[in-house]
Amino acid sequence: MKRKIIYIMLTIAMSLSITSTAFADEKGSAPDITAKAAVAIDASTGEIIYSKNLDAREYPASTTKLLTALILTETKKPSDILTYTTSAKNQPSASLNVDKKPINVGEKITAKNALSGMLIYSANDIAYMIADNIVGKPNDNIKDTNTDFSLLMNKEVTKLGLKNTHFVTPNGLHDPDHYSTAYDMSIIGKNAFENKTILDTVEQKNYVFQTEDGLKIPIVSSNKLILNNLSLYDSTCIGGKTGFTNQAGRCLVAIFNRDGRKIIGVVMNSKNEPSDTQASKDMEALINYSYSIKDTNLYSANDALSTKSLTYKPFIFLGPTKTIEIPLKVSKNVQYYANDVNNKEKTISTTLNTTNPWKIKSNTSIGTLTLKERGVTKNYDIYTTVTTSDLLSQNKLLYTITSIIVLLVIMLAIRIRNVKKRRLRRRE
Repeated sequence: MKRKIIYIMLTIAMSLSITSTAFADEKGSAPDITAKAAVAIDASTGEIIYSKNLDAREYPASTTKLLTALILTETKKPSDILTYTTSAKNQPSASLNVDKKPINVGEKITAKNALSGMLIYSANDIAYMIADNIVGKPNDNIKDTNTDFSLLMNKEVTKLGLKNTHFVTPNGLHDPDHYSTAYDMSIIGKNAFENKTILDTVEQKNYVFQTEDGLKIPIVSSNKLILNNLSLYDSTCIGGKTGFTNQAGRCLVAIFNRDGRKIIGVVMNSKNEPSDTQASKDMEALINYSYSIKDTNLYSANDALSTKSLTYKPFIFLGPTKTIEIPLKVSKNVQYYANDVNNKEKTISTTLNTTNPWKIKSNTSIGTLTLKERGVTKNYDIYTTVTTSDLLSQNKLLYTITSIIVLLVIMLAIRIRNVKKRRLRRRE
């Protein structure tokens, strides 16, 4: 008997375990990543799909160069000529001047080549050269470059609406006052990847960097996910920007396209190991999970959202005031990504174009439902099934009684007029 009881208990436990596992598989489990902070956003809307410590302050390392690239493309044309500067020459590895071939101060380089060297190879010296040329001070020392260019960087940060980012250096080399968050970096990434010049650059696996004086330096992308000769290769990764310092760990901002749906991922402070693969593995886990997440319906098309009380006069301008409850609906699904951040921060509001029921028309929008999430506003047209026919139907009795009264008044008026006519005839 005792064995039978134990057997039954074990069977129940196994059943519960299987049920629990099946439920977890159905929903999908959060990605197992070493990164201390991460986020995935919809590249089209900016909506948060997944996050881990998305507002935690981290060091962005060379992913900073995406912002430097944005400033470059906003201020220089690809054919514009930049000159190699003193502060660029004094940059440590990773730099083209240190790791590849010496570049002389004063050498001429197009903005296109500069952008490629900075984003593909992640050249620290080229980031400083770009900064010096943009602020117009090619003879600045490193400290002065940081002071001058950081003003432009943080102005751009403000323009993008970032609340937890402050940049000091154009290349992201460590400074305790140079920081960002996974979420803020995703917004920088979104804006950078929407810039065709930048996106075309980070897509490239190989490039030959060259100066106008004839110096040529072959370079290879630092983003392992786009290199098809590596095991980490992901054909759906369009491009991205890597980053590393001892304090920042491994960082990566990348954009993916799977079946026409684009997602931007950010991992910050991934584990640093000799093979330099963990950030890429973290990104793959993050992106695979994010593509498995589907929109959640807040409201389905043609479902009732709520009702709205409107007042009106049955005779439009005259008579008593009445109230009618009109049902509100949307013609398409109202969707969002259900997660802790969006569930906490989302707001929903409705506004009507008119409060006069007599002006409501069938199949015509009468207002807007607004869904707000962090950095995202989505608007949906609101409709109602109530029409002027419903107003007329609601007041049938009133209209009937009013018609009878009017008819009686008319008949009485006619009768009075006829009586007066007969009296006049008698007097004649």
